[in-house]
Amino acid sequence: MVGSEQPLDLISSVPSNGIFMTGAGAPLQAEPILGPFHGLDQDLTRAQMVRYFSPTGDSNKGEYGTILNARFATGFPEICRRNTFYPEGGTCLNDGGKMYRVKSRTKSRSYYGTTAASGSGPVGTSENSTDGGVVWRYEPNFNPGNGGKTNLALMTYQEAKSGAAWTGAFAHQVARGGPKKTAFTLELDLNNYWGDYADGPAGPTATALQIFMGGPGRSSKAIGIGQYDQPMAGSTSVVNGIEICCASLARDNTVLDLTGSHNGYMNQGAHPGSAFTDGSASAISFNSYGGAGIGFRHTGSSRVGLQLEGRYSDRQVQGQGWNVDPAGKITSSGETISGNSHIAGNATVGNGLSVAAGSFKPAQYTVASLFACLAASKGSIVVVTDLARPPQYREVGVPGGGTISSPMFCNGTAWEAH
Repeated sequence: MVGSEQPLDLISSVPSNGIFMTGAGAPLQAEPILGPFHGLDQDLTRAQMVRYFSPTGDSNKGEYGTILNARFATGFPEICRRNTFYPEGGTCLNDGGKMYRVKSRTKSRSYYGTTAASGSGPVGTSENSTDGGVVWRYEPNFNPGNGGKTNLALMTYQEAKSGAAWTGAFAHQVARGGPKKTAFTLELDLNNYWGDYADGPAGPTATALQIFMGGPGRSSKAIGIGQYDQPMAGSTSVVNGIEICCASLARDNTVLDLTGSHNGYMNQGAHPGSAFTDGSASAISFNSYGGAGIGFRHTGSSRVGLQLEGRYSDRQVQGQGWNVDPAGKITSSGETISGNSHIAGNATVGNGLSVAAGSFKPAQYTVASLFACLAASKGSIVVVTDLARPPQYREVGVPGGGTISSPMFCNGTAWEAH
């Protein structure tokens, strides 16, 4: 600590380690520069506490400007005990693991006290379970792990006419020159040695970062990533906006969307290259350079599996050896598609469609259900399955109602039997 009271402008050297207080009735004791982003004219008289720390070690050991340690060893409710005093809000477990809480006082009535010397204690789901001098309330919406403890809490209330405010601001500056070094502005470590939250009965969650948006008003974003410095020539702003790392991180879903948002998972916006690139070895992928077995898969029951909207000057779909033009026409360089369990033989997709082996099956209609043959449908080929008699070649108007099938060709005005 600075040894004697001094005005701020008389503090010319960096103070020794310690806590420097400013405020009503306190001596002015502070370092001249608050942080790496503030100049010498920073008004530290507006700070309630300033902490300065200068690490002195030069070894592979961590040093901490401020460290807060909290060890929580109590607080998990135990089995309800007999002849035991429970304060207001006290909890215990009974009747197969149900949680009970001492009722809160109402006006002049209090419900805390000492439990009965004998008996089973609170049971059932009543809001008023008398147990000696204690009245318990069954808590269906509470979990024994609730009633959490907090090591560090930062709470800010921004009044209606206040200016800009930050609940917490972390400023971490990496100096130019020297070797590259690992830098984390904020690191969140969750070390789980007790429970496996992926399996077993439903219960509490283990979460490294949880963001809740509160209040009835709408917020603009839950997480915002931006940059306020123009990058130097030849460099990019950020290498990775978000990186989800390491093969063992996620088991079920890398991203699980349960929001019901209008645009679904994400709105990609405009990109000069690929909007979405997946370099993993996942079984299903949009754009896979990792060898995914399926490029895109939709297993839902929606009316449309994949819908492309907009104007396309070149292609609707561009594939390897085949394309779909803006009018929906399939063109190909003649790539052969091998058959599988539901396609017999091989099929070659070209300017038309040719089948080297196996069969080509047109749509099937009855005479009554056959669509009209107009100029727009000229060249269509279908199969009619209920002709009343064997047709003549290129015969028009063969009646239906029978059991004879025949190919039919639309000549632009009428269906011809072929």
